[in-house]
Amino acid sequence: MESKPTKAFVHRVVASLKAIKRKDVSLDMLSKKIGIYPDVLGRNLQYFEPMILMDPSINCRNLLPEFENYLKEPIAEKRGKAPAPRILKAELASYSSIADFIYKKMTSVGGLVDTSAELSDHDLEVLKRLVDKEIAKRKKLSKAKSNR
Repeated sequence: MESKPTKAFVHRVVASLKAIKRKDVSLDMLSKKIGIYPDVLGRNLQYFEPMILMDPSINCRNLLPEFENYLKEPIAEKRGKAPAPRILKAELASYSSIADFIYKKMTSVGGLVDTSAELSDHDLEVLKRLVDKEIAKRKKLSKAKSNR
């Protein structure tokens, strides 16, 4: 079974079915009215009638109530991405460098780096900003050296 057809496509099919005055509407007749190849139209309508490509005698007008019920369903809203964690300048200023961040967040007693320490999403974002800051600083220094 194919994925769900779009609401705009189904609306187009319904409008074409209502415009045709014949009692029996075949897939070929509907495809000529819409302007889409019968195979493509059939693959899209398989959601409503799985046998539509196999049986040319299926009356597409009989599917009209299913189309209209499909159009009545509300459109599912897409979920947006979660907002990025807020990082204050004061928090970034509390770390003088990347090494300072690692020392404060990832070391255990005695100053040894704890390899099992896990950083939260917020900590990773802080680390990313510190790395970006360091890269920008190095670019600025390399530009100043090349201009001499």
